[in-house]
Amino acid sequence: MVEVLVSFILISGIAMSGFRRVNLLNRGFALQSLSIALVCLVKGYTSGEYHYYILFLLTLITKVIIIPFIIDRSIKDTKKKRETELILSGNWSYILLGISVALCFVFLRDFSDYLFKVGCILIITGIILMMGRKKAVTQMIGLLTMENGIVLFEISMVKMGSIIEFGIVFEMLIMAMVMGVMVFRINKTFDTINTDYLSNLKE
Repeated sequence: MVEVLVSFILISGIAMSGFRRVNLLNRGFALQSLSIALVCLVKGYTSGEYHYYILFLLTLITKVIIIPFIIDRSIKDTKKKRETELILSGNWSYILLGISVALCFVFLRDFSDYLFKVGCILIITGIILMMGRKKAVTQMIGLLTMENGIVLFEISMVKMGSIIEFGIVFEMLIMAMVMGVMVFRINKTFDTINTDYLSNLKE
């Protein structure tokens, strides 16, 4: 069961790297987070350790429900709901991520846990989204995807305390709320959320 969920997480990460529509990226992130939550649930059931159940609930509530809702609300009034001017095209994003996937499985072949490898791939996916896109909300999704990769690291290698788990998820929730407000205000003031345009503004 875990292997199937990990495969879906990997596929969702690869697919997201080439998406242009923000709503597709948001849905991809929500489904990816749901898969990670289910991995936690299965791990908790098989190991009997309660902290997996806590991480399952935190991930389900914040990353599957609340954060996607915040992103949907922040892009609701934007005119352009897709990336039109890409730094990295969808094809180049797929190529770079494909090479990264191959390198991860080659250099991390001594790691038997696929969660660690997929975690590395999600971090690379997040970096590609942050560097290859210009919309602030897309870059935020890239950062959230990187955090999903860190969660997989946590599941595969370290048993973190419940307080630390809650702190990490709560921090990401606050960041998403702040970014949602910022995206709404920027779009209302400048009629764009393109960070390339905003960087050219003068005082």
